[in-house]
Amino acid sequence: MRSLMLTLAAALLSATPARAGEPANVGARDVLRWTAGGGGAVVVDARSVEEWVEARIPGAISIPAERVRAEAARLPRDRATPIIFYCRGPG
Repeated sequence: MRSLMLTLAAALLSATPARAGEPANVGARDVLRWTAGGGGAVVVDARSVEEWVEARIPGAISIPAERVRAEAARLPRDRATPIIFYCRGPG
């Protein structure tokens, strides 16, 4: 299975970005740990709707990258809730 790139929108648990509040790249194992058993993290699939229909991470919500600002109300307002953005990578 092809490795998935996951981008973190806020500092998550043991992941430490270069500077506090900056996005960090995390691996699939970290995401599983943060979402397993109701860990509280929210996963946002930022790929296109077509890619979302084809395959997705269970429990993730679909907000294509170009719609994130417009649909920000769908994201948790609590800054303590980790938000994990999933995409297919740069470009």
